[in-house]
Amino acid sequence: LCYGWKEKFSHGKMNLLHNIPITTDNFKNVNCIIEVPKDTSTKYQYDDKLEMFELTDCLVSSLKYPINYGFIPQTLTQGPEWFKREYPLDVLVFNHDAIDRGALVKCRILGVLEFEDSGSIDNKILAVPSWSPADKYSKIEDIEEAHLKIYKHFFRICKLAHSSNTQVAEWQSATEALAVIKESHQRWEFKRERPCRDSGSHKTAD
Repeated sequence: LCYGWKEKFSHGKMNLLHNIPITTDNFKNVNCIIEVPKDTSTKYQYDDKLEMFELTDCLVSSLKYPINYGFIPQTLTQGPEWFKREYPLDVLVFNHDAIDRGALVKCRILGVLEFEDSGSIDNKILAVPSWSPADKYSKIEDIEEAHLKIYKHFFRICKLAHSSNTQVAEWQSATEALAVIKESHQRWEFKRERPCRDSGSHKTAD
């Protein structure tokens, strides 16, 4: 039985992965959905089939998310055997305060951090809310190096808890990040046109 994507667009409910547009201004800004607020230790993932947030993990000890974490709607990433298991693209939203789970935040893209996990690529997009001053936050270098190191180290620890084959690259530019976003959006569009390839839900990855 195929759980077709067409039903996800037509059943009248708001699906945060499929019904929220990726952008409304030709990628000047990108829409983001928050799953894990900053300074919390419980991980939630959006399940697009159930259309709700599922508690999937609790961080050990005093470890907490150092940045707001979520996904970019209308994207799919190429994880392990991606035709069988797909995830929306992860996004880290840099903001002084925590942003509530489920919030829609229009963001400006600053860069991307690439992980290699068991031969597959897992990208983390870094963004700031669109209301952040553009003259202060327009590129990856505008974020303090100490913050970038903390984010890199935090997600490396999270991945090592599940896999010993994790390698992390360096932060890349906004241009590289936008290329990753557009490619992930194209993959989502491809899947939308071929809905019966996968009957499973599309939870976000670590």
